[in-house]
Amino acid sequence: MKKFTRRDFLSSLAVCSMASIIPARIAYGKPLGQEQLLSLDINEGGVDRNGSIVLVKKPLILHAGHYSNITFYPDAGYFGPGPIFMARNGKVIHNNITVSGFSGPGCKILSDSEIGNSFIALGKCNYSNNGDLRRTTLTSSANMRFSPSIFVADSSLFKPGDFIWIGDGKFKIREIKGSEILLVTGVPPNIISPMVFSGGYDKCTVGQFVTMNGDDKHGIRIGNGGYGWDIDLSQSKIESSHNSGAGFYHACKKFNGKQIIENITSIGNGYINIGMSYMREGVIKNCIARDSGNNGIDVFATSKKVDIHDNIVSGAGVDGIFIGGDGESARVYDNKISNCRRVGILINARLNPIKEVFVKGNMILNSGMNSLTLTGVESGAVNENNLNGSVKRPTIYLERRNGLALSGILNISDNTILNSSSGDIGTNYPGYSNTSEATVQIKSARKLDVSGIKGY
Repeated sequence: MKKFTRRDFLSSLAVCSMASIIPARIAYGKPLGQEQLLSLDINEGGVDRNGSIVLVKKPLILHAGHYSNITFYPDAGYFGPGPIFMARNGKVIHNNITVSGFSGPGCKILSDSEIGNSFIALGKCNYSNNGDLRRTTLTSSANMRFSPSIFVADSSLFKPGDFIWIGDGKFKIREIKGSEILLVTGVPPNIISPMVFSGGYDKCTVGQFVTMNGDDKHGIRIGNGGYGWDIDLSQSKIESSHNSGAGFYHACKKFNGKQIIENITSIGNGYINIGMSYMREGVIKNCIARDSGNNGIDVFATSKKVDIHDNIVSGAGVDGIFIGGDGESARVYDNKISNCRRVGILINARLNPIKEVFVKGNMILNSGMNSLTLTGVESGAVNENNLNGSVKRPTIYLERRNGLALSGILNISDNTILNSSSGDIGTNYPGYSNTSEATVQIKSARKLDVSGIKGY
């Protein structure tokens, strides 16, 4: 897919501005002045401009709540954020809205009310090419725990002092020498390792994305870090690609509402393609997430009332689908995941062990570390998955979470496991066995290579 530049956008707009002047109600693609839009923004029925293009020349905050058939581009010489859409009576509706080409964040969906807000998308909406995405790739492998410098394909994108993401770690550039980027290192006695400012250290291979930090420069951000919003995308098709931060991002830290996330195509974003923060009830389905700098689909905390299914995820710079949970987590089934640099699906316990995990019918191909990791999971079912190609760890890896003692029964049955370089099933938690409090029951048509689980 072509990544359109700012020049492409402005050239197309120049053509539009040359069009013959015809009545506004039927003019498709006619420029609409920012001040004229603001004069219409008091309309309780919303604003429908029949395909008009708004050239944003200064920060824009809109309050009508319902917007239809409008495209927002930055005007020449404007390098700020895209529009902010404030909720009206607790609701923002987008119908055929495009927000694209902004050097700052794309658009934000916000409210003056702390709770009880909703966002609905209708038709075709596009939130792409925002945030001035800058990224390149590694030209040599780097174990980031012991790599004070890296070699990249294009170092000219960065300068000393910039923060960059490499795998799951955020680092700071100290110096640039040709294709070599030297990183700020730790303090004595740890003067070899680069200092990680967020995330952790990954073992990265050639082709790993190296991306300029794009904090808050998302294609679309819903919420402001408080209570969750109701979100309904069931009647829309959304494109959110090539943004500096996340493509589609729900910013919340408190469970609330129901989120219906479907029909998103999100490709090549600098950080996460689809990020949902706290999600207590809802679904993520029929989405395409490719070539993200970090995770393809990321949900920080979920519950068993969330279903993640029938998504296509590929080329993630870290994990294909990452799911957090505290005592419970989302059901994950019938997804197709391929060529992710770390883990295909990672389910991660927070403060309490996850019970009744449900992972079924997923196809996971060619994971840089391993296909499926369950961290701090004590019970549930991992059944009928097709797992092909794990390199650095066993295909199914049961990982300990420090401080969590596990009990219950975890059933791992009828999975097809192929091409695993480090075994089929393994763990670093000492309490798993086929008879103890933390019981692992394994059923397979062939004898599996199992390590670390007593009794196998």
